[in-house]
Amino acid sequence: MIKQKRKSHTLPSLQSDIILHLAKNGSQTINEIATGVSRSYKPSWTAFKSLKEKKLVKEASVKNYRGRAYPQYWLTDDGTLIALSEGADLDRLLELTKQIYPKNQTLACYLEVVSKINPDVIRVGYSALRQKGKLEPIDLATMIFTETQIKTHDQTLKEIIDTIKAYPIEYVTFKKKMNQLLESLNKLKEIT
Repeated sequence: MIKQKRKSHTLPSLQSDIILHLAKNGSQTINEIATGVSRSYKPSWTAFKSLKEKKLVKEASVKNYRGRAYPQYWLTDDGTLIALSEGADLDRLLELTKQIYPKNQTLACYLEVVSKINPDVIRVGYSALRQKGKLEPIDLATMIFTETQIKTHDQTLKEIIDTIKAYPIEYVTFKKKMNQLLESLNKLKEIT
């Protein structure tokens, strides 16, 4: 039986498989990753090394096995966005993000918001992450503003805002940034 290859939008096939494997299974050692993607160690190591250089994976924990410590790797913020663009299950990704990086509330908030918006708007967040190396509340504000420009129902926008409200620090900053954005738009309106 010929295995059907999945088309990746951003990564070579094996790198995409590794990203999706981690998004589904959580942090793992390099050997566990190679076994999980059903490839031999050498090509998996090469693909993994490339992902690490691209800063899409990083050490997340350590696994002790037979008296030795082995690093376990998982997705970075950027890697999480790539996983989404490659088709990772959003609910599983959010669950693992909350387990592996419990202090990264901005990423958790972002993932919850993404589940409610148009997939094309995800590119706004990904672009911001590529430029700055992290997601900030202004990025959420920009995404929400972009979402309002698309034919979105008021109920969807309410759900998005309610989601952000569940993250108090991100919500306060989001409100400030949204107000700044609105002020800038009003100034632009006055000029034109």
